[in-house]
Amino acid sequence: MRILVTGGNGSIGRELVPALLGQGHDVVVLDREVNALGGHPRLRLVRGGVEDPAAVADAARGVETIVHLAWSFADDPADLLEHDLRGHIQLIAAARREKVRRFLYTSTAVVYGKPIRQPVDEDHPLLVLAARKPAYGIAKEFAEKLTLLAAQTDGPPAAILRFWWAFGQEIGGRHLREMLRAAAAGEPLSVPADCGGSFLSLDDFIHAVNLLLGTELRGGQVFNLASGYVTWKEIARLALEATGSAVPIRVVPRSEWTGAAFLADRWELDDRRVRNELGFEPARDPAGLRLALHDAIAATWKSLRA
Repeated sequence: MRILVTGGNGSIGRELVPALLGQGHDVVVLDREVNALGGHPRLRLVRGGVEDPAAVADAARGVETIVHLAWSFADDPADLLEHDLRGHIQLIAAARREKVRRFLYTSTAVVYGKPIRQPVDEDHPLLVLAARKPAYGIAKEFAEKLTLLAAQTDGPPAAILRFWWAFGQEIGGRHLREMLRAAAAGEPLSVPADCGGSFLSLDDFIHAVNLLLGTELRGGQVFNLASGYVTWKEIARLALEATGSAVPIRVVPRSEWTGAAFLADRWELDDRRVRNELGFEPARDPAGLRLALHDAIAATWKSLRA
């Protein structure tokens, strides 16, 4: 299968692209920076952004599937409109011209805004104005709606993948980096009680993509993806292990929490739909997920120190 991956040089793409090549697919990557991806006889690199019509047309030529990863984390609505949303519209148009069989769009749990019930299923209200990044959430929700509108009319058939926090060999995130630095400096760690989120390993993300590549999509579908729920208290423990610190962890009742608002919610995603409809199962049990997070956090700390 010939697959276009936008943003293939990003943190997710750098693990997805080699996996697709390893499974025998021909892969085209569209990204502003492609040098880090190296060479492969079945890999074609197109330098450019999704807002560039010529680059999109070139990259989409002859592909059967588009996996759309490219997206900025901009807070400026003008940037989101001119780059992300303009590019999204161009990708959908290119998918129609090329009669693409499936369009896989990686969205985000940010579109839910703020959890008002547990667990958070795909029918949870999209309260984007209450999100930690409202402009980003609004743009992502609009892109989802454009994707579903296209799927319900002239195509392409589409799947929207929502997840909270993905990690691979390393794990990003400003709050986690701050936690690691604080632990290494000997500062006690404070976390809100009964809060955390559904982490997604890139192994499981790639598994979900593979399942979708073998599925004939009809119309537009939305799927939550998760490997497992982990509390901030457990993440703090992993940060202590990574840094070799023995500082105490203070668990603060949510009603008394005065730290970052991002930490003070329970982001437990309900992934029964992808399990029931696609047969998805996470690769690891809870203990295995903890070990994978431990390794990713340790690798991130090593990179920070370097």
